[in-house]
Amino acid sequence: NYSYVTLLTSDSYVPGALVLANSLRAYGTKYPLVAVVTNDNVSPNSVNHLRSVFNDIVFVDTIRSNDKKNLDLLGRSELDITFTKIHVWNPDVIKYSRFIFFDSDVLVTRNVDELFSYVDGDIDFAAAPDCGWPDIFNSGVFVTKPNKAIYDGLMAMALSEGSFDGADQGLLNQFFSNWAQSSEGPFKTNRLPFVYNVTPSSVYSYLPAFEQFQQNIAIVHFIGEMKPWKWDRFSDGKIVPKSEFPYQTTILVQKWWDIFDKY
Repeated sequence: NYSYVTLLTSDSYVPGALVLANSLRAYGTKYPLVAVVTNDNVSPNSVNHLRSVFNDIVFVDTIRSNDKKNLDLLGRSELDITFTKIHVWNPDVIKYSRFIFFDSDVLVTRNVDELFSYVDGDIDFAAAPDCGWPDIFNSGVFVTKPNKAIYDGLMAMALSEGSFDGADQGLLNQFFSNWAQSSEGPFKTNRLPFVYNVTPSSVYSYLPAFEQFQQNIAIVHFIGEMKPWKWDRFSDGKIVPKSEFPYQTTILVQKWWDIFDKY
């Protein structure tokens, strides 16, 4: 009774959600795919496209952080809407015993069904480190279980404390604050290896590590504003390189387009 889940809060991310779903199917997942969609931001035409690849569409209301100050620090004002992600812990929304959540700018490069085992037993939540500050996790990929207590706790924290970055990642790290130390807390956490949430980075240590471990990469997460579907291509389908991105990023973006073209 497991599933994969993603969240759509605008039409602009529909290409990403379609490629995410098709990449999961291309590598033979045996689990259903669920798209959580906001009632007021995603068009009927987009929903029809989603229905072609997702097993289930669940509609929810938008939850906004209304935290302009911290979102300005991120330089990502559009992330105001990402508190909507809290809905996935509501057992009335996700009716599976455990699920893997992916942001819709994620691509899998092999079968990753083994991720469900990271919340075996009494583990409630598992995520991989963020490249920008590894003592926090990146909230674009995680494994968890629907849980009314987590849902209620996140809603209460969102209202009372907000988020240190104005978006869902800050809020979730405040809530699962024992993640970095794997220490005891009200909810038990686990750590995913970085290969399950590889975020292309400009950090100087990233490129040699990419060369060493690229064959192990299972999941790529295209963080930032420049999404794969915004890249230009030559007439033969190859990506037009960008001077501000290393060629390793171009390799990953090309993988995204290869799935897009295939399906």
